[in-house]
Amino acid sequence: MKNSEKNKKFSGTGGKMVSRRGFLKGVGALGLGLAAASSLGKVASAQPKAPMKLAFWTWENPQQRPYQHKRIQQYMQQFPNISVEFQYFTFSDLGKKVSVGYATGTAPDGFATGDWLMPTWLARKLIAPLDVGLLGYSSLNAFRKDHADAFLASSIHEGKVYGYPMWFYGLQNYVNTKQFKEVGIDPVKDEPKTWDELGEAAKRLTIKKGDKFDRQGFKFAMHAATWTMVQFNPILLQVGGQWFDKSGKCTVNNAAGVKAMQIRASIAKKYGAEDPADSLATPPIPWMDWLRERCSMFSSVPLGSAAIKPINPAMESEGYYKAYLMPGVTADKRYSTCYGFNLVINAHAPKEKQEVLHHMYRYMMSDLVDCWRATAPFTLARKSGWTDHPDVKNASNIDAIIQSKDTGVFLPRSPVYNELADAMHSAVQKVLLANVDPKQALDEAAAQVDLATAGFKKS
Repeated sequence: MKNSEKNKKFSGTGGKMVSRRGFLKGVGALGLGLAAASSLGKVASAQPKAPMKLAFWTWENPQQRPYQHKRIQQYMQQFPNISVEFQYFTFSDLGKKVSVGYATGTAPDGFATGDWLMPTWLARKLIAPLDVGLLGYSSLNAFRKDHADAFLASSIHEGKVYGYPMWFYGLQNYVNTKQFKEVGIDPVKDEPKTWDELGEAAKRLTIKKGDKFDRQGFKFAMHAATWTMVQFNPILLQVGGQWFDKSGKCTVNNAAGVKAMQIRASIAKKYGAEDPADSLATPPIPWMDWLRERCSMFSSVPLGSAAIKPINPAMESEGYYKAYLMPGVTADKRYSTCYGFNLVINAHAPKEKQEVLHHMYRYMMSDLVDCWRATAPFTLARKSGWTDHPDVKNASNIDAIIQSKDTGVFLPRSPVYNELADAMHSAVQKVLLANVDPKQALDEAAAQVDLATAGFKKS
């Protein structure tokens, strides 16, 4: 959904570029050789003496984008010679906007990016390696120990760190417990643990008047390619499928891929519990149908009071919602996609700007308890500095949220991820909205991805 402020720019004072020596002198008090990650919360208040203007892009989210903006504004207040032009775009558009920026020479100096896009930037050498010392770590090993393994899979490349951590989380199945009870489903005892169990529960929860749904039992997100990937990915892996073979050929159209597509389509086609074309979802609020109680279950990133209360204050105050782990093909394969966001630096940015961005990024994520309070229940990639706080331990649904993060599988690492996501989004639409045979839709998708891969190799 477009925001009236979507492309609004925020900046402080501008001026000529600071020299490398001048910057290092100005921030010398930062202390580059910190021995432990627990020291990350303290960032020195020294500032560069000469003005500098930076451009930073991120994605729109009702909680995360405002928090990033707040911290950058605070940074400019502490360092008035630094000006930051702050822009944000929808979750699905950010990567494409950055790609266009690189192609036209207008890419920002720094930006936030989904971890699934890291191979795209790395393969084209578009982002710069980070200095872990400037980020407050004594060594690469100290950085490794302080982050989830799945996060490290995308942020470290050939022994160098390219992404500074922000949030990292899995998906849960959010359910309306009041609606469960209305149809005789116990929200505790009858938790759907397999896709078949979820389908049967969704069927019972569905309310129709003729051909029109008053309430859908379960909804998948259909509004954006990224959400299609996030929700299809674990199903494909659960049935033994894979996105690519060792040669890089797309294999999503094999027997496992077809089975995964049949499961993905089953809520609508087998159980009659979903209308894929009927949704209030928007890119910033994909879970709107669930918040409006137009569906009983929705596969979502962590949701808390800040997301629920503004739309459905009764649901929040009465607490008639619960988060389950996502179902599996079998009960022992209950995992979701797990993904997160990195702060990265444009490889073409001058060294002086790269050093200031290190300093700014460290400041942005230097108070993780404050970050949790502002953006909960989105979990953070870093292990230290927040998990033991009572605000975290006492958060609603925290067990399912943490377990989803710890057991999740990451999205395919591919330099043609955008093309893959668009092809799969089209395939799902063909199956669900145009009744195309799953094998045919997946054959067409795989062919598109292979063509994109060939084009990438050639270029």
